[in-house]
Order: sequence, then structure tokens, then C-alpha cells
Amino acid sequence: MGTKNIKKKLSCPVCKRTKAEKFWAGPGYRLVRCKKCAMVWDFFPPDNLSAQYEENYFSNENPKGGYANYFEGMAINKKTFFDRLKKIEKKLGRKGKLLDVGCALGDCLDIARQLKWKDAEGVELSEYAYKFAKRKGLKVKNGTLQDVKYPDNYFDAVTMQDVIEHVPDPVSDLKRIHKILKPGGKVYLVTPDIDGLWSRLLGKYWYHYKPGEHIMNFGQKSITTALKEAGFKNIESSKTYHVMSLNYILNRMRYYAPGLFGFFLSLVKGKKLENMAFRVYAGEIEAWGEK
Repeated sequence: MGTKNIKKKLSCPVCKRTKAEKFWAGPGYRLVRCKKCAMVWDFFPPDNLSAQYEENYFSNENPKGGYANYFEGMAINKKTFFDRLKKIEKKLGRKGKLLDVGCALGDCLDIARQLKWKDAEGVELSEYAYKFAKRKGLKVKNGTLQDVKYPDNYFDAVTMQDVIEHVPDPVSDLKRIHKILKPGGKVYLVTPDIDGLWSRLLGKYWYHYKPGEHIMNFGQKSITTALKEAGFKNIESSKTYHVMSLNYILNRMRYYAPGLFGFFLSLVKGKKLENMAFRVYAGEIEAWGEK
């Protein structure tokens, strides 16, 4: 690799500083941390990021990629989106035009429709997920935020939920969001917290270290910096929760102890117990910005 390319990889994707340190987060998995804003990114991201987000991304046996079974968890996921949309409505003071970036199979848009948001639409990179959402009668465009066309000053709220860690140029996407938001509009982000307790405790075993999938890793400092770089004001960040079923929690824990948690999973499988729902602070943050 030439010196020019190395410098480019060491240039922080958020604050553009070149003072950074490389570290190994697992075998063959090298990350870089910015010494200025604490942003962490993948030193060797895959060339074709979009190739992985097809049907098997939503149901597979890989404990560190995609979902064990997205479909089984859809009802529980909707409880998370219900809580989030209520928070957004409270912050915004109304139900207006909503864009969900990386809307996947459309669960958040389903809830927005049920809650009578004025207009809710999504954009989704995965062709499989896009077609799935369209079949439900949802208003969705296929592509990235940079591909699709939206008018300036159009949306009241834009969400990126567990999406920004997949994006190769997060500040560019946030600038695009700033442009299409109305004055006073809100952006709402959810992403794993690389500076949080779970990341510090688990080190290289942290669940959200996902080679080739999570290429950007934020903490509260770096997500705040990214929002400032994109022109947002009244920025806030805090720890946040997901509503998770017991089934989902045990599936995730199988990564750390496959035999033990696989056994527990077999005990609850097919029983009402497996769908018991809990608010779990699993090492993620939410962040807000206003145009």
C-alpha cells in the first residue's frame, strides 16, 4: 500500500485529522482510532459493502453478521420503534413528514403508519428488503441516501437507526439529511457505543465488532462531532435501549457461550416465555440534531 493510501485510511472520516492509532479488534480485523474525536473505523473495509445485504442477511447462522432470524423478532422490534417514534413526536412537537434511512423491511414505517404520521417513507439499500417493504404497501425507495432524490427543506424528521455504522462517509450522509430537513427539523440516530461499558468490558469480544459490516464505530464524542461537522445544532446524545425478546437475548448470548445459551434457548423455544419482552441497554447510544 502506498504512503498516499495509508494517509487516506488514517484520515478521520469525521474530523479529517490524521493523528490516529491502529489496533487489532480481532484476528485480521484492524481498526483505527482518531486521537482528536475518538472516532473508530475499519482500516480494511470490503470493496463492495452492499453485496452482503440480501435475503440471507436477515436470517442466518453467523453470530457476528446480520440477524439470526429478523422475521421472528419483528413483533418485538415494533415495540422499540413505537417508543422511538413517540420520543421523536415529543421532541418535534408534532407528527410530520418522516424519512427512515435504512428502513430494512419497513417495521418502523409500519408503526409510523399506525401512529398516523402525516407522511412516512423510507430508503433502503438492500433490494430484497426494499421489495419486501414495497409488498406491504409502504413508500420506499431503493438505493443509498446519496442515490435518491428528495426536495430540500422537505422532511420534519429523519431517522438512521443502526445504520450509520454501515456507511462509508457518515458526515456526507448527515449533510444530505441536513439539506432535506425543514428548518427546525430533527435527525435521530441510533448506533453501537464503542466507548460504552460493554465495549470496554468485552474488548475484542464485543458483539458489535463486525468485520466488513460495522465499518464506522461511534461513541458520544464522535457522534456529536459528526453532527456538528454536518451543520446541526442543539445536539444531544445518551445511552438508549432496545426492546428485546428472551429468544433474541439468548440468541445473541450464544456468541459468547454457544453450548450454555444454546441449551437455554432450546428450553424456551416454542413456549410463550421466548417472546417475553424487556427494555435492554445493550451498549447503544441515541443522538439528536436540529437544523
